[in-house]
Amino acid sequence: MKKLIKLLKKLPIIYIRREEHGDALIIVAVSMVFIMGILALVIDLGLAYLSTGEQQKAADSAVYSAGRLLPIETGNTAKVNQIKTSAINYASLNGFEDLTQDDIILGKISNGQYTEIRVTVDKSVPMNFAKIFGIDYLDLSRSAVAKLSPVIRTSGVAPIGLTKDEMDARIASNNLTHVTLKYGVQGGSTSFFGALDLDGQGGGASDYRIWITQGYAGEISVGDVLLEESGNMVGPTYQGFEERYAACTHFGALSGGDGCTTENFESSCPRIVKVPIYSFGVDKKTVVVEGFAAFLLENQTNDGYITGSFLNMVSNGASSGSNVGEGTEGDFGLYNLILSE
Repeated sequence: MKKLIKLLKKLPIIYIRREEHGDALIIVAVSMVFIMGILALVIDLGLAYLSTGEQQKAADSAVYSAGRLLPIETGNTAKVNQIKTSAINYASLNGFEDLTQDDIILGKISNGQYTEIRVTVDKSVPMNFAKIFGIDYLDLSRSAVAKLSPVIRTSGVAPIGLTKDEMDARIASNNLTHVTLKYGVQGGSTSFFGALDLDGQGGGASDYRIWITQGYAGEISVGDVLLEESGNMVGPTYQGFEERYAACTHFGALSGGDGCTTENFESSCPRIVKVPIYSFGVDKKTVVVEGFAAFLLENQTNDGYITGSFLNMVSNGASSGSNVGEGTEGDFGLYNLILSE
């Protein structure tokens, strides 16, 4: 009898242990579901954010490619639509076809012109495992910003230009058309006609003609000291100008049309020249490069004059990194496009 009583007393203990064992299984099962859910969510999120690399690439490509159309006057609706359409097309080429004009913001206004572009690429990524938590899609957004910055070093420079004082005065008065870039006669002085020796080697007429035709192959930087080319260089100036001007193939130039003009031009056109803006050296036989500007060649004369009209435009070269704006040192309208975000 005593043995039976002892056995009965043990029964609840056996029951409780079995019950505890059941709870543990339930806890383990719930934990496994929770852990697997979290793991699935992490996998979904990881795959989603891996795709943002392509998304960022599309934003960078759109902003950089379209940004080469900067600067654009704020009131020029046609040009504004053109740059936005260009950004949309480049995003589409990279697999993002839902970009709209509202996703493209033009900003940083300087002298009435936009000098910055921002493109935002949005994407909804469908979830797989994360749906058990009620997350069907993950909305991701990536942006890129490109801005203009003054060029401080570049190649392809022509051996003509104008002084910083004259350029500053013309910018201030907005007198930027039909500018004399090379003189035939200058104020009674016959020693300097605006021709420059870009390599400092004294190559003379042959090199000078090639530089007029094609631009100087080496790089010129702000702060460089250049020699003044002695003499008027009438023959090389005339030959180089004729060859360069006739090389335009745009806007009907080959069929009797005007070719590139300040209103309609291709940035790669040979008629566009990059020239140094300079101040005179102490010895009056050298000039110091203060910056760079772009001009569309218009005319020349038999005695060595060259004229052109100013262009605000993007070109190759190294930039200062500073923003476009009045008072920015070395800002004469020739810019490099850089990603700023």
